[in-house]
Amino acid sequence: MNRHLKILEFALSTLMRHKIKNLAVVLVYTFVVFTLASVLFFSQALKKEATLLFDQTPELIVQRVTAGRHGWIPLEYCRAIEKIRGVKSVTPRFWGYYYDPPTRANYTFMGADVLPSEVRSMVRGRFFTPAESWGCVIGQGIADARLLEPDDIIPVRGGDGRLYVLRVKGIFQSSSQLLTNDLVVMAVADWRKIFNIPAGAATDLVTRIPNTREIDTVARKIQERLPDARPISREQILKTYDALFDWRSGVMITAFAGCLAAFAILAFDRAAGLSADERRTVGILKAVGWEVSHILELKFWEGFCISMLCFLTGVIAAHVHVFYFGGTVFAPMLKGWSVLFPRFQLTPHAEVFLIVVVWFLSVLPYMLATIIPSWKTAITDPDLVMRG
Repeated sequence: MNRHLKILEFALSTLMRHKIKNLAVVLVYTFVVFTLASVLFFSQALKKEATLLFDQTPELIVQRVTAGRHGWIPLEYCRAIEKIRGVKSVTPRFWGYYYDPPTRANYTFMGADVLPSEVRSMVRGRFFTPAESWGCVIGQGIADARLLEPDDIIPVRGGDGRLYVLRVKGIFQSSSQLLTNDLVVMAVADWRKIFNIPAGAATDLVTRIPNTREIDTVARKIQERLPDARPISREQILKTYDALFDWRSGVMITAFAGCLAAFAILAFDRAAGLSADERRTVGILKAVGWEVSHILELKFWEGFCISMLCFLTGVIAAHVHVFYFGGTVFAPMLKGWSVLFPRFQLTPHAEVFLIVVVWFLSVLPYMLATIIPSWKTAITDPDLVMRG
C-alpha cells in the first residue's frame, strides 16, 4: 500500500510540474463533459416531464385532415364516433394559436365554457361565467409578459380584422405553468368570433376509451367510417416527443462539435505517443530500477487524476446547471420555439445511468489514450528511450 501511495504522490508532483499544459487539457476536457452531461440530463428530464404530463391526456384524439393538413372537424363526427363500441365519450375541443406582436410570442387560445374542478382550483381570481362576454383567464407567462392583473384588458385582433378586447378575470397560478404558461381561456362563442370559426366546427375531438387494449381497434374503425379523420393515440404522442427530444439533443451536441473535435484531437495526440520529455522521464525511471508495471501504474494515476477531476467537475456543474438553473444555456434549443417558456423545476431521472454513459464516453477513451503509449515506451530499452 505504501508503494502505491508513493507512486500516486509522484504522479501528482509530475502533473504539477506541467501546470500550464495540464490546465489546458482540464479546461477542454471539463467543458466536453459538462456539455455532454447537460444535454443528456436536460433531454431525459424533459422526456420524464412529458411522460408524466401525458399520463392524464385522453387515450385518443381525432383530427380532420384536409389537403394533407389539420383542418376544422365537424361536430357531427362526435355522434359517429360515439356509436363505435368501446368508446366512453367524445368531447370537442376548441383551441388555436395567436401571435401577439407586442411580446412577439405565440399564445394558445382555448374556448371552454366550463373548466374541470382540478384546473379551476389553479386560478388566482375567478373564472368567468358563460353570461360574461369577453372574459378570460390567462397563464402566468402572459401576465408577466404583458404586466397584467385581474380586471386588466388584452386587445386581440381577430381573423376578420376587428379589434376585440378581453378582460382578465383570473390568472393561473405559477404551480401550473407547465400546462398554462401561454394559455388564454375564454368562452367558446368568443373564441369562435376571434378566429372566425363556423358554429358547427371544432379543433379536434377528445375520445375516451376505458380499455386501452381497444385503442387501435377503435382508431381503425374511426378511419373506416370517417376517411378524412386522423386518430392520434397517446402512445404516438409520447413516441413523437421522445424522438423530438432525441433529435434536438443530437442537434445540440452537433452544435458543440468543435469542442468535441478538440477533445478527439487531444486524445489522438495522447495515443500517438509521449512527448520527448515524457519519454525521457520514463527512461530515467527504468534506469533507476522501475519496472514496467510501476510505470504503467504511474501513468494510470496521472490519467485517472485528470480524467476524474474533469469528469466530476463537469457532471456536478451540469447537474447544478440543469436542475437548479433550469438549463439556461440549452433551454431555448431543447424546449422549442416559443418565447414564453414555462418556468418549472426539472426532476432528475435515470441520472445514474446517464452518468455511467458520460463516463464511458469521456473517461474511458482518455485513460486508454494515456496508458497505451506509456506501455509502448515502458517496454523499450531505457538507453534507446533517452536517446529518442
